[in-house]
Amino acid sequence: MKKKVVLFLPFGLIWLLLAACGATATPTPLPTETAVAQIPPTETATDEPPTAVPATPTTEIVPTEPTPTDEPLFPTPIVTPTPTLTPTVEIPDYTITILEPAPATTLLAGREVTFRGEVQPPTTEPLTLTLTVGSFTAVSTQITPTAEDGSWELTTTLAKAASGPGSLTVTLGDLAQAEQPVSLAFDNSTDEPYISLSRPVEGETAVAGHAFLMQGDSNNLINDSFTIGVLVDDCTNFIAAQKISLSSGSWYGFVILPQNVDPGPACAAAYTGEYGEGDWREALIPIQLLAADDPQATSLQLGNPVDLEFAVGDTTNLLGVAINVPERAVDIMLVLDSASGESEVVTSGTAFADPFGLWSIDLELSDDATSGPALLIISSGADDSYQEIRLPVHIAP
Repeated sequence: MKKKVVLFLPFGLIWLLLAACGATATPTPLPTETAVAQIPPTETATDEPPTAVPATPTTEIVPTEPTPTDEPLFPTPIVTPTPTLTPTVEIPDYTITILEPAPATTLLAGREVTFRGEVQPPTTEPLTLTLTVGSFTAVSTQITPTAEDGSWELTTTLAKAASGPGSLTVTLGDLAQAEQPVSLAFDNSTDEPYISLSRPVEGETAVAGHAFLMQGDSNNLINDSFTIGVLVDDCTNFIAAQKISLSSGSWYGFVILPQNVDPGPACAAAYTGEYGEGDWREALIPIQLLAADDPQATSLQLGNPVDLEFAVGDTTNLLGVAINVPERAVDIMLVLDSASGESEVVTSGTAFADPFGLWSIDLELSDDATSGPALLIISSGADDSYQEIRLPVHIAP
């Protein structure tokens, strides 16, 4: 049988044990730091050099400046764009047709005229219509075709200042163009100023340094005078001109071209009034300029009017131009125009051209010369260089 043991502890001891287990320990205060003045030690003077003190190693990080560089810190990535597919719009092949006026039609300056045509395939884009004579613009306007069939039409009044061979042009931007020749002429049945050129003809040549013959008709000239000349630079600048006094009637004359003109396109002109101002009128004919040493620069011309007549016992002056003909000689012969083919010489002579190509001769008919139909023959050169003019004339009794 077990014995029960009972332990009796004194009350004071129990209280100490409880205090030791449950109470919080009080922290021990740090000793108070008292500032003490430090007196530096007195250094004893000595002649010995100071002892070097080795550097104390340190772990402090010393900052450094970055080195400049052209290389980007973060390179831009190269991105290849994906091509975008753009739908291609096909431009139609347009065709413009001028139906009216017909090619080579002569229109009266200052009168109303109708232009008509079509564009295919139909479009409502505006067309530009232009009619020019030399550098002069008689008409310049825009027309809108009909959307249904592409037809177009315009009625307008032509400017009345210029006459001569011209060009009618109708364009659709840079996509299509139609062009055809037309001519403008002045109406000589009115009281307005009238001037015309029957000579030269379109495309005729003029030679640098030589005379150039011109001929025409006139009526109601402004200030009873007109001017003839030759223009270059798209028929805008005169290189030769001569003023002639006349109120009305047929006329002929010439100008001397300078030696240093450039070969190429030019215009022969006759105008009355102040050029480009007021009621002025101008007749223009496109011509070609040749250098004096051009192999094609040979010419033999008669300057007298076409309706030339001779009379028995009278003297008739003949004049003309001969360029680069052998020995500058021009042979003139007047013969009867016989039905039998046999030619009876009525009179003859030889003229010589001056340095400008001008020649002149007084052709005298005797008192016993035969009258009637005749033939005037003007010639120069021989063989390959032979040139000849044959002109039917009449010998009056």
